[in-house]
Amino acid sequence: MGTVNDRIDTTFSVTNVALGAILIAAPWLLGFTDETRASRNAWFSGGVVVFLALLALVRTYDWEEWLNVIAGLWITASPWLLWFDDVARARWTHVIVGLCIMAFTALELRHLYLAPKDMMVSRR
Repeated sequence: MGTVNDRIDTTFSVTNVALGAILIAAPWLLGFTDETRASRNAWFSGGVVVFLALLALVRTYDWEEWLNVIAGLWITASPWLLWFDDVARARWTHVIVGLCIMAFTALELRHLYLAPKDMMVSRR
């Protein structure tokens, strides 16, 4: 398990915090709070993403990023898994935010695994 700390890594983590916050606020901003499954999923999933991204701001471990990928996959697929795919605003919010989370996390993992050895803080 590797870890690296630098500005690029911080940028990815801050972006994921912002995406999680957008997902948390989306039910109120886009007006789907009356759709219980969609709004609760947005609040919970957004909270998980924010929590994992804040952990990564302290020190980035690859396992945190893999959990973020899983969260992004869940967020993207959740409209169909939780049967709220008929609510267009909720569906598109989850799909777009989920794909963005996966993309930024994939870039962060790429950076983590391809970082020069002198940038590595520790290996466990």
